[in-house]
Amino acid sequence: MTINKDIENIIYSIFDAFKAGNTKAIEDHLHEQATVWDIFTPELINGKNELATFHQRDQEQKTARGQLTINIAQPIIKVTGPLAIALYYLDFSYQEPNPISGKVRITDVFILEDNEWKITHHHEGIVPEKNA
Repeated sequence: MTINKDIENIIYSIFDAFKAGNTKAIEDHLHEQATVWDIFTPELINGKNELATFHQRDQEQKTARGQLTINIAQPIIKVTGPLAIALYYLDFSYQEPNPISGKVRITDVFILEDNEWKITHHHEGIVPEKNA
């Protein structure tokens, strides 16, 4: 398997784990000092302890909504030595109750550590509407 395919598989597995409520599987792919800018959280999430609290709150907001569908566009992945960056779009839609949907652009920064790719930063931003 190529590095790009490995990274792509990590991305897909993280969102599959999110939908399944398996935060442990998500955290397995995060560096212990990872940072996250999340679309539903105003502050930067920084490090293992904050990530655990964030994942609990994130699952609570997911549970308060209806069924979730996620579609991820083909990531653009660039690898330079022990670092990689993945850029991709994600469309999401929560059904009733508390429906919400949107298109998110995501940047993941990976580091190769002990022969494993780990996300060191995950950045989400809502894609602005074209006429905004």
